[in-house]
Amino acid sequence: MLFIELFVPENALDADQRRQVAQGFLGSMTGGEGGMEGASADIFASQFHVVVHEPETWVRGERLLDGDGPSPYLVRVHTPGPWRKDMSEYVITAFTKLITDVDPDAAVQVHVLGVPEGGIGVRGEAKTSAALVEMMNEPLEQAYAEGRALKDPMCDMLVSPDTAPTLEWEGTLYGFCCEGCRTEFIEKQEKKARKARA
Repeated sequence: MLFIELFVPENALDADQRRQVAQGFLGSMTGGEGGMEGASADIFASQFHVVVHEPETWVRGERLLDGDGPSPYLVRVHTPGPWRKDMSEYVITAFTKLITDVDPDAAVQVHVLGVPEGGIGVRGEAKTSAALVEMMNEPLEQAYAEGRALKDPMCDMLVSPDTAPTLEWEGTLYGFCCEGCRTEFIEKQEKKARKARA
């Protein structure tokens, strides 16, 4: 569902650092501590792939990279097309921070690429973004029907109010799959309120 490629110069990161960054990418997408948990998080994580590339040859501009100056890091995040715009700001900020926490002098570029609808195959079937959300929601459908789960207003993911980030806004309790969706919801509500006042 999410395919992330990290390109780094040869030997810029040791094995532990590569693992730390790759696991950090997953943690930032599932909300880390206090984020997505349980069966939905397991389904999401099982569809999440990170590959670290160390190209033998890397040319930036007209210069062959030779180890002088800050190490360049290029991250390509492949996500369902309809999610790209909403995810971009959060992903760019979070992934840049993850890399600079490991290498403070890193020169980081993050590209968020949208895969066209129906262009992701899971379980032998082409899936739309809505079908991917339905697949991740399966473990909580019964709880939602019984009023024991909430639907994230940003991405339609079902979440447990006991483990997910929540927010009471104007008398309604909202649940979110991750802090990124919660933050985006607050920003949209505040923008809407400012518009209404103006």
